[in-house]
Amino acid sequence: MILAGGAWSSLFCANLGIRLPQLKVLSSVMRTAPVADGPDACTYLDAVGYRKRRDGGYTIARGAGYVAPFVPDSLRYLRDFLPTLRKELGSLRLRVNAQSLREFRASRSWPLDKPSPFEAARVLDPEPNATLNGEALAAMIALYPQFRDVPIVQRWGGYIDVTPDVVPYISPVGTVPGLTVATGFSGHGFGIGPAAGRLAAELAIGAKPSADPTPFRASRFNDGSPIVIGPEI
Repeated sequence: MILAGGAWSSLFCANLGIRLPQLKVLSSVMRTAPVADGPDACTYLDAVGYRKRRDGGYTIARGAGYVAPFVPDSLRYLRDFLPTLRKELGSLRLRVNAQSLREFRASRSWPLDKPSPFEAARVLDPEPNATLNGEALAAMIALYPQFRDVPIVQRWGGYIDVTPDVVPYISPVGTVPGLTVATGFSGHGFGIGPAAGRLAAELAIGAKPSADPTPFRASRFNDGSPIVIGPEI
């Protein structure tokens, strides 16, 4: 079985007695109505990232800016995440929000013949953070004044599954034979998804891996290896 549960993967593993350091961060995004004479290139800056859409509008978000809900795992995995927290201190905003309350109330173990936490919250569809979106729009207007009066037609948020070194887990989990995890993509999932899926499938069936799976092993946070933090979320 391949566990590719995204932001739920760590909780799923907890019920199996598997420690999988992973946290959620909330990213907030918006899209505009079509803009005449807007920029064509996709751009990533700390203050704003943007991409032109087929309809002439733009997808806009903070380049470096996330809300980190304060949850029990924030304390449980604090030691694992300390190097990343120091590096990303200016980008992460720790908050107590609705997700915090849900996780403090939720159990980390449940009998298999009873409803699990995943029945209680089947979809993670958080509210976007208005402050982060406002900062991104202000930065966009500063770069391109023609965005000043452009309508925002949609705003949304999503939880990114983050590992302590911002590198995904694509690995068997030794304590449960036959279980392979593919999670913790830390915001890079769309880009590396096809190759990551292939590697996970190869590991799951015991085939020769098409890429070295060592950097993605789930055991790297408890086998004494030096941890090197990957690129930004």
